[in-house]
Amino acid sequence: MFPDPMRAFQCVVRSGSIRKAGDSLGLAPSSVSRQIAILERQMGTALFKRSVTGLELTHAGQLVADYSDVVVMGFDSLRSDLDDIKGSSRLIRLMMVESVVSAGPAQAIAEFGRKFENVQFEFEIVPAPAVVDAVRSQKCDMGITFCAEVDSAINVIARVPEPLLALVPWGHPLGQVEHLPLGDLTRWRVALPTRDFGVRRIFDRACAQANVLIRPHLQSNSFEALRDFVRSGVGIAILPKRAALREAETQRAHCVPLAGQVFGESTLDLISYRQQRTPRLVRLFVDTLRQSIEAHH
Repeated sequence: MFPDPMRAFQCVVRSGSIRKAGDSLGLAPSSVSRQIAILERQMGTALFKRSVTGLELTHAGQLVADYSDVVVMGFDSLRSDLDDIKGSSRLIRLMMVESVVSAGPAQAIAEFGRKFENVQFEFEIVPAPAVVDAVRSQKCDMGITFCAEVDSAINVIARVPEPLLALVPWGHPLGQVEHLPLGDLTRWRVALPTRDFGVRRIFDRACAQANVLIRPHLQSNSFEALRDFVRSGVGIAILPKRAALREAETQRAHCVPLAGQVFGESTLDLISYRQQRTPRLVRLFVDTLRQSIEAHH
């Protein structure tokens, strides 16, 4: 079958060695070599050349390598759809930021599970930048993160508005203002997500446009650390609404909208690997998940 030689070729390219590819695929090196030979006959040209450092791709081999991801992932996705039709079990893997857990995914999983009993779910909580990394490296079927950075390998399959706001300690003088100007933050200690977060990039861009300089007292890749900064009364944190709302609901902090149109541009993004054909059940789950998240907005 054509995908088998292509998969062997792809594994050799990634590992740089027929032996290592064999170990990864659970095949003898001779079997991997035969698969490569089959592919070369099908392509009508040599795909590798030997050098002092090992195997190197020929020009034709590089063209095939660029195409192999699409072929292998497309075949795997097609096979998954065929398995779904036959009633085989399907595992949907999710990577998401912590603040989203209580705002839609669990309800979507419950609803979807009632319709498709053969579907199982696995989700892992990681910082926002790690969600994009996991999708890019194909460690999950989809990711949920805030303000996914533009990436040629990433496809944004759904976006839900998620405004940025200031989380202010309970009883703080700024807790009752209708909209908080950026300039007012300069008088207080401020905690921000680290610069690899999309929400931080939006905040920094707004500060630059307003000619306001904010020197953060704390920078963290943990939203929980930022919330604790506020709960402890140390200062104010800038967070997406969904990451801050629970503190206001339990009267441990105030959620104050930030003045400026740019802060309404923040989004909660459902993302997938661009080159991968999304399996049918995953596409159906995306619709259920998006509706559930929007309902919890």
